[in-house]
Amino acid sequence: MRLIVVLAWLIALAFVAFPGSPATNASRTTENSASQRARVAVEPSLITQEQVEGWLKFWQQRLGLVEWTIDAKIVRVWELPAGAVANIHWSLPKRKATIKVLHSADSNLRQDAISRDTELSVVHELVHLSMAKLPLDPNHTELEEEAVKKLSAALLALYYSEPAHTEVAAAAVNSR
Repeated sequence: MRLIVVLAWLIALAFVAFPGSPATNASRTTENSASQRARVAVEPSLITQEQVEGWLKFWQQRLGLVEWTIDAKIVRVWELPAGAVANIHWSLPKRKATIKVLHSADSNLRQDAISRDTELSVVHELVHLSMAKLPLDPNHTELEEEAVKKLSAALLALYYSEPAHTEVAAAAVNSR
């Protein structure tokens, strides 16, 4: 119940603090082309599975989703829906979910932005999961997506404005 109240408050805050929403952040989208699949050389990722799992564990706890079993995977662009940099699939009855995040080799971002963007993707998908029980209109998912984008960006901005965030994140990764 507290989580719903906090989420409702954050949604309201997000709409007040960020009234304008850019149409689409094209720099975060990808293209799923056959030419990309053809150049599948084993490219090292700038992010590791351990980093993604650390972000997942930390944000899962912070968002009150500890009763869920959530897996995270780094995947290539063709394993995601067209234009997506991440996605999530879940089962409410089983309380299980899988998050897929884009491999850095397929990103359109500068190398120094990929890590923060991947963490944002993890938070974004977890916010979707925290809203999974809400009665949302499947014909108007753009409203949910706009709210999730604003909430996840606000959560990261708040977190990174906290002075002790580096110690907390390091503890989350090291406690695995």
